[in-house]
Amino acid sequence: MTIYGTHFIYASLITLVVELPLLFLIGVYLLKIKVKKIFWVGLFTNLFSLPYLWFVFPLFIYIHNYVYVGEILVVLIEAIIFIKLFNINFKKSIFLSLVLNVASYFIGTLILG
Repeated sequence: MTIYGTHFIYASLITLVVELPLLFLIGVYLLKIKVKKIFWVGLFTNLFSLPYLWFVFPLFIYIHNYVYVGEILVVLIEAIIFIKLFNINFKKSIFLSLVLNVASYFIGTLILG
């Protein structure tokens, strides 16, 4: 496995460890979403969006700091998924996606460098 692939695995694990508990807290206590649904939607959303950020977006986004544009796209894509699967409005879904992604981005950056 390449170093990039190894970092992807670490980033995936960090993302799940950071985002799932946050999603649980925000989902249950602020948005009143069922616990069982939170876990599966959170898992699906991350397993869907993270590979795009790491492997697909770099093929199409030709700027030096593509990760920022990629993160914005991930926030928007995840917000759409949250609207559909949690049945929440756009404002709540953007808030939720933004909080989760900012937290995992900064913690991941601290851990992975």
